[in-house]
Amino acid sequence: MRKKRLTLYQCIGLMPMLMAALLLCACGDDAEGRIEIDDAAPAQVTNVNATPAAGAVTLTWNIPTSGSFMYTKVAYTDADGKETYQMFSKERADVNGQMTATFKGFVETSPVKFLLYACSVRGNNQGAVEIAGTPGEPNFTKVLDKVTISQGVGGVTVSCTNDYDETVVVGLSWKSAANGTLTGSTKYTVGAKTSDTRFVRLDVAGGFLQEASVVSVHTEDEYGHASSEKTFEVTPKRTVKIDQSLMSIPGYNASSNDGTAGYSSQESQGEGATNGRAVCLLDGNTATFWHSSWKVATDYPQWFVVDLGKEYPIANVELTRRIGNDKGQVGQTIFTCTEANATNSSNSDNWGWENQGSFGFNIKSDAPQTCDLSKNLPTARYIKVYFGEEMKGNGNYAMVSEFNVYTVEQ
Repeated sequence: MRKKRLTLYQCIGLMPMLMAALLLCACGDDAEGRIEIDDAAPAQVTNVNATPAAGAVTLTWNIPTSGSFMYTKVAYTDADGKETYQMFSKERADVNGQMTATFKGFVETSPVKFLLYACSVRGNNQGAVEIAGTPGEPNFTKVLDKVTISQGVGGVTVSCTNDYDETVVVGLSWKSAANGTLTGSTKYTVGAKTSDTRFVRLDVAGGFLQEASVVSVHTEDEYGHASSEKTFEVTPKRTVKIDQSLMSIPGYNASSNDGTAGYSSQESQGEGATNGRAVCLLDGNTATFWHSSWKVATDYPQWFVVDLGKEYPIANVELTRRIGNDKGQVGQTIFTCTEANATNSSNSDNWGWENQGSFGFNIKSDAPQTCDLSKNLPTARYIKVYFGEEMKGNGNYAMVSEFNVYTVEQ
């Protein structure tokens, strides 16, 4: 259950009450110097109205003119069935004495009972004024109607349009149609007034689904309330992982940190006997990793190039972070180059690179992360992974433990 916290405005609004209480206590027992506080129960609030809003109810009311009135306490039951309340200082009223407040986080469109108490500094009141307000349909449930899922190469493509002013969480779960024990799930956030299309690989224990699958999708609001589910039956297009043993790093030099045609830098000294070097990207072992040079100081941008050995149509590029380390990059740009456009073996900067787009990278996750190129399926022999200055995370270094590429099944 969520703990109730006062907003900044509520805290500021309660300051007069706190100051009054402190002054009362500070006067000691000397009756002559004691400040008298009017703590009589004030008159009740008036002109209470409730208006529906998306997943919310907006209340308006007039505060009493009683000299003892300090704040309005509004009590109600939230969407999780918890009895809760909010307090609104009299200073929040407009010049006409009207107060307005919106109560959010409702999922159902059933009436909600609100109790409004006009209180003195110590909470004395003449009882509640009751009103029922009916929340409107929440926006996050409407977003579900605009989520579509289609067949992708090695996964699915998820498209979502959020026309509303609040962020929405999209949650997916999947399972094999033939083997219900092969399951997986993920969640991600779609910003307010945003259209989002992304590739989601259907990861399961031991790999990912490339067979008939059942994919379910729901949406959630900022409070964790979930919509109903939509279900799709989809069969990803099959992919094949290119054998890492066929790949190489152009210009690789095991004994130097300096950049070559294949990387901006590497750490050949400070990460132990094997770690830090570019070849660790291709050894099939997530316990080893490439690391940009730090013993000889370098900074972003950083990059590396992998020679696939021959040309392939590229469906996905897969990167795995340095396991257990979140000091690396937060994204990368993928470039591809055909064999014919690799014109100078000693300097890859001038090759005919094609920009395949930039992708975010979650530095908190040890799971392999996919850069989907399946929409265009570019033909490439060389792949460049580029970490620009804007992709720097909370450290000065770039690091990757494993690099893999998937092509389409022939």
